[in-house]
Amino acid sequence: MRRILMALVIGLITSVASLAMAAETAVPLPAPHADLFGLHAAPITVIEPHRSTPLKPVEVTYTGYPVAPVLDALLGMKWRTGEALVGFEAKDGYLSMISAAQLLRYPAYLVYARSDGDDFSVEVPPLNNRVKLGPWYLVWDNVQHASLQADGATYWPYQVEKIGLVSAPSKAKLFPAMLSERYRDGATLTEKYCLSCHQVNGVGGNKMPIDLGQWAANQSFARFATWVLDPSGKNPLTAMPPLAPERPASERQLMARQIYGYLRAIGALGK
Repeated sequence: MRRILMALVIGLITSVASLAMAAETAVPLPAPHADLFGLHAAPITVIEPHRSTPLKPVEVTYTGYPVAPVLDALLGMKWRTGEALVGFEAKDGYLSMISAAQLLRYPAYLVYARSDGDDFSVEVPPLNNRVKLGPWYLVWDNVQHASLQADGATYWPYQVEKIGLVSAPSKAKLFPAMLSERYRDGATLTEKYCLSCHQVNGVGGNKMPIDLGQWAANQSFARFATWVLDPSGKNPLTAMPPLAPERPASERQLMARQIYGYLRAIGALGK
């Protein structure tokens, strides 16, 4: 029993250390105000994914700043390299890891209020409780770039308190050198849709920090797909969102299979 307890403690310490390493350069964001780093706050209108449906888009206008100059001020120019991953950390352990390529390609904004003065909050499942979006909320101009609407609320972290770069050792943990390139797409999808709350090899969010590689090793694809495609069907009280619900069913099935293949492969490396 003592050995088991010691192993659990060591595993917990390793997991926490790996998580810290995943955003080792994280720095706190300043409190919201109308003149940040010499920038001037401006309105940005978006299709709010937390309020919209495919047949009923809802526009909301927020007040905030373009994210790129904020990142320049906080992280310097090193975040602008094509291989960089920027981590947006929320106070509940949620960690949204977004590539520099995505942030440079599409206009994103850190906002801190609604321009109409309405409540800066959102309803979240499963009970549709109202949650404050502040201090900072990352939004995207999905009005001018309508293709972004297909990703719903993915890459829209709220309650953001810190920003940092994901370290090279942590990125290597997500795709070790010995892992076959055929799992690359699955790794990219896992990083995008799963690691905000969960982890792989200790890298990812701390909201629900189970190791997905180890978990998937004990799941059939049918059970795995049910969880990721319809989590509320497995547990009506879960806050876990379904995988890419805005996309066609056939595409979602393929995405689930790619994620499953990657997780099984990386989980096997740890055995």
